[in-house]
Amino acid sequence: MLGNSCSCRVRRTVLLVEDNADHALLVQLAAGRAAPEVEVRIARDGLDALAYLDGKEPYADRSAYPFPDLVLLDLVMPRLDGFAVLERLRGREEMRRVPVVVPTSSVNPNDVQHALRLGAAGFLTKPADLARLGEQLREILARCLA
Repeated sequence: MLGNSCSCRVRRTVLLVEDNADHALLVQLAAGRAAPEVEVRIARDGLDALAYLDGKEPYADRSAYPFPDLVLLDLVMPRLDGFAVLERLRGREEMRRVPVVVPTSSVNPNDVQHALRLGAAGFLTKPADLARLGEQLREILARCLA
């Protein structure tokens, strides 16, 4: 029997949908520092993200590729952009409860408004600074995974 002093933590999963390998690595490093209990999984484009979320190969093993608690979704990607992915996700009952935050370097306010209309929970400005990115991720994780 476990007492109240159990220090067990539930591992949370973030799916990062990002085609730029350098950006993906930066987010993984920042998340690892900001919230070591969070596991970041990466999908390289919109179609890869949908395969992950649907549990299709090579993501069929949910013990290795758990369903995410949060999606960080880039907007500009090959094959299927973030807007199309967001629209498809919000059309699915099982995905409506999963917050989607859009990391962006876009300065176009129309991109922000369009993503919000499609159901994005918020935005993360893509800083080049690892420490600032860690702070932003810590805030988002606290808000979205609480």
